[in-house]
Amino acid sequence: MVAVQEERSAAVSAPVRAGSHKRIEWVDVAKGLCMMLVVLGHTLPYGNLLRNFIFSFHMPLFFFLTGYTARLPDSWSAFARRVRKDFVGLIVPVLGVVQVFNVLLNYALADDKSLASLWEIARYNALTLFWASGNPADGIPSCGMPWFLFAMFWGKLIWEALAVAFPKGSFALSMIVALFGAYIGQVRYLPQCLDVAMLVVLYLALGHWFRGLQEVLEQFRIPLLLAMVVPWAWCCQAGIYIELASRTYENFILCALESVCGIWIFCQLCRELSANLALRRFFSFWGRHSLWLFFVHHMDVFTAPLWQGDNLVLTCLRRFALDLLLTVLLLGSWTLLRQMLRRTANRS
Repeated sequence: MVAVQEERSAAVSAPVRAGSHKRIEWVDVAKGLCMMLVVLGHTLPYGNLLRNFIFSFHMPLFFFLTGYTARLPDSWSAFARRVRKDFVGLIVPVLGVVQVFNVLLNYALADDKSLASLWEIARYNALTLFWASGNPADGIPSCGMPWFLFAMFWGKLIWEALAVAFPKGSFALSMIVALFGAYIGQVRYLPQCLDVAMLVVLYLALGHWFRGLQEVLEQFRIPLLLAMVVPWAWCCQAGIYIELASRTYENFILCALESVCGIWIFCQLCRELSANLALRRFFSFWGRHSLWLFFVHHMDVFTAPLWQGDNLVLTCLRRFALDLLLTVLLLGSWTLLRQMLRRTANRS
């Protein structure tokens, strides 16, 4: 019994020093479970109560956790290295994998196989990347789910630049930038999803701030949890939530507060789940490979005939199963390919 209690305590409460490279297990659990909720949320119909709960925190959570685990650069040279790393990790996969695959697959499915048709498909995809919008509006095309990666890239760039330029006042400036982004998003969409990226700065800064207050928040964990449940539940049942992709946050302050409540509650749930070894291993695996599941989910529109149906429960289960299976197959293939390349390099 003592060993089990110690394992649970280590899983849910052990702080990780700033600057440590050790992964935080409950954070991986949160990413894995939340990515599965993204799949579920995109399958449920508008107005569904469970969808409202999921959308109240699901994408902001990823930005919050990024800020929670981030180490801010302390110089412009460190900032430049971070930007290069984020570009390779976030933007290159979109340019080199998703969009190339999009162009080739759409061309293969098109009736017109001329070079003019290929050029038009490539041009349209380039236009979607220029705007990087999650939803179409006023002649602006949608790039689909990759909006998230562009918003993450530019949001991190803005947040880290503020930290280097104004180390003492970056948190307050982050709040101002977020308010400006919320206003712009209701008036005009900016290229590269920059108006949403300004909102991302809010969640990055809050995640980092919460990490700094970890010991204090731990003392008031239960009262905070109880204080947040009621307003979060009320907003969700009323259909009030923040939806970054479609810029749905007319009452931004209320939506932002609700999302923070949802994030906090979900994080506490994941801390408890991580105390169970089997659940921790399962969800943390998907958390570590959430980007793979993200890309598969983005492309599963092409496999819709395999999972869509009249029964909503069966539709959700089929989509889950298919996305997880394809992710495992792709991840396994990539792992084997890397091993083969390493062996070839070692022999030469």
